Amino acid sequence: MKENILHIAIAESSPIVSAGLTHTVGRLPGIPAHAIELNTLDHLYECLASEHVEILIVNPYFEESFDIRKVRELQEDIKIVAIATAPLDRKRSESYDEVISIADDIDTITEKIKRLSISPDTSSDNKEPLSNREKEIIINVVKGMTNKEIADKLFLSVHTVITHRRNIARKLEIHSATGLTIYAIVNKLVDISDLHL
Repeated sequence: MKENILHIAIAESSPIVSAGLTHTVGRLPGIPAHAIELNTLDHLYECLASEHVEILIVNPYFEESFDIRKVRELQEDIKIVAIATAPLDRKRSESYDEVISIADDIDTITEKIKRLSISPDTSSDNKEPLSNREKEIIINVVKGMTNKEIADKLFLSVHTVITHRRNIARKLEIHSATGLTIYAIVNKLVDISDLHL
C-alpha cells in the first residue's frame, strides 16, 4: 500500500536555515513528508501554482514583498507556519496558523506539524479534473476576455460562462485572474508570449 506523503514547502533565503529545516522535516517521526526548498518569492509562487502544498513553513521576513494573502489565494487550504529566528511581535504571529522556533526540538516541531496536518488524501490527486470547456474558458480569461466576449466566442450564455468560472475556482481553489494566469502558464494551456502582460 502506497504511503501518503505530506508536501511541505520551506521558503527561506538562508541556505543554512533552509537545509536544516529540510533535514528536520524528513526526520519527523510518524509523518512521511517531502520538503520542497524555495529560496525566492518567484519560486514560492511558481511552486504554489503548480503543486499542491499542505504546509508552508516561511520566514515572515522572506523577501520584502512576501504577502500571506496572495499565498492563501493560490492555495486556499494551505497551513502557513512562521519560522521564528527572533521573537515575533504578536500582531505578525497571529496571521500564521503556527509558529516554530529554530530552537524547537524535533518533538515540538512534530507535534505542531501533526496539529496542522490535513489528510494528504485531500491533495490535488483527488480533485475533480477540468473539462475541455473549462480549459477553454481559462485560456480566454487569461487572455483578458470578459465573460460576454467569452460567451460570444464559444456560443454560450454569459450565465453559463459564469457557472463554468465558479466551477473552475472550486476545482482549482484559485480565486483570482493572476492565480489562473500562473496555473495556465505552468500547465501549458497558454504560452507566455500569447499574453499581454
